[in-house]
Amino acid sequence: MKTAIIALAAATALCSLAVGNGAAQAQDIHKDGMTGPEVAAWLQKAGYKAELTKDSSDDPLIDSAADGHNFKIYFYDCNEAKRCKALQFSAGFDLKEPLKLEKANEWNRKNRYLKVYLDDEGDPYVQYDVNVNAGRTLAGLDDDFGVWTGMIGDFTTFIDW
Repeated sequence: MKTAIIALAAATALCSLAVGNGAAQAQDIHKDGMTGPEVAAWLQKAGYKAELTKDSSDDPLIDSAADGHNFKIYFYDCNEAKRCKALQFSAGFDLKEPLKLEKANEWNRKNRYLKVYLDDEGDPYVQYDVNVNAGRTLAGLDDDFGVWTGMIGDFTTFIDW
């Protein structure tokens, strides 16, 4: 009986170590967010293009594409080292006929994450915001990116793109 208890305790300790090691292996995002080169490398590692430039505020800006849809990644809440706490995935669609406000509102009513707004010409833009600061991991960012790419496909179907 004593041997069984020792074996059970050893097995429990090994399982605890294995779980702990698994959690430690999840790649954490820096507590102050991500830089443009880090986001570009993350995209490229996943097989996506990532053209890194800067926006008018001198913050990073990335041009990319998924499933034939071009999009941009804007960086927000950046510190002086250009480490940014938030990203915004954004795509615009130049339509022949303006999208009706009622249709845009229908999308926004029925969908939680990807939100649409119309520009002055009635062309739709969709956006998806992501926090990438304290406590986030690359696995979480991968999940957010999956939501973005899946919903952008849904949106293009919704507007008959």
